[in-house]
Amino acid sequence: MRSSLRLFLIALAALALSPAAGRAQGMTPERVRLSIEQTDRRIELAETVVSTSDDAQARGELARARDLQGRAKSAAASGQTFMAGQLTAQARGHADRAITLVRGLPAPDRVTAQLERTRQMLDRSGQRIQECGDDRARAMLRVALEMQRRAESAELSNRHLGALQLTMGARDRGLRALRLCRLEENVQEAAGHALSRTDQVLARVREVLASGARGRAVSPMARDALARATALQDDASRQFRDGRFEASLQLTLTARRLAHRAVGRGPRAR
Repeated sequence: MRSSLRLFLIALAALALSPAAGRAQGMTPERVRLSIEQTDRRIELAETVVSTSDDAQARGELARARDLQGRAKSAAASGQTFMAGQLTAQARGHADRAITLVRGLPAPDRVTAQLERTRQMLDRSGQRIQECGDDRARAMLRVALEMQRRAESAELSNRHLGALQLTMGARDRGLRALRLCRLEENVQEAAGHALSRTDQVLARVREVLASGARGRAVSPMARDALARATALQDDASRQFRDGRFEASLQLTLTARRLAHRAVGRGPRAR
């Protein structure tokens, strides 16, 4: 028994001194920060994909990813670099599994909302980045605009996953350019304006469907689109109240897109 215990302790010590373990223990705060940012982007992509699915397991994986990422950020803030690196890597793995469970095929409406979100951000920020005098920021903005152009082209070709990945990459580079210029996008303000605008659109769509339904039947697809838009808007409002402004903005843009579709699928003749 003692011999087995001794062998176990020797093996454990060898593992701790292995190159892989040494590299992990030597992970710097900067590397952890970059890893956490990468996981944030992966979770954001997973949120976009999973929100279009009813897969309970995928939603569970996403919830686990969010929880682990929150713990990773807390660990990083308290100087526990190695633990933060481990936690954020686990969170990224759960986000990847959530995406895989719904086959990584986001709904076209969701992709369109993301494209609109990125385009609005780049249009709002472009002039400020050009004027800030940082060559790296301007170069990054050019890359972001090119990626967004390719994303919009991919959407027109019905390559929705490619369009989503490109537009998320474009947005990330736009935000990094803002940070280089010591500027920040006011996501809370943008989300607040977007929520208000979607509320107006939903109210107008309800009026249109109600007035157009006299003597005619509203198609089931129109009713379904409006119901889904209303549910998403409610979720967006909850996310805003909880301080999750980016998620709120994404959800309300999707809700607005569905509301417009409801009008397109409005009343039909009996």
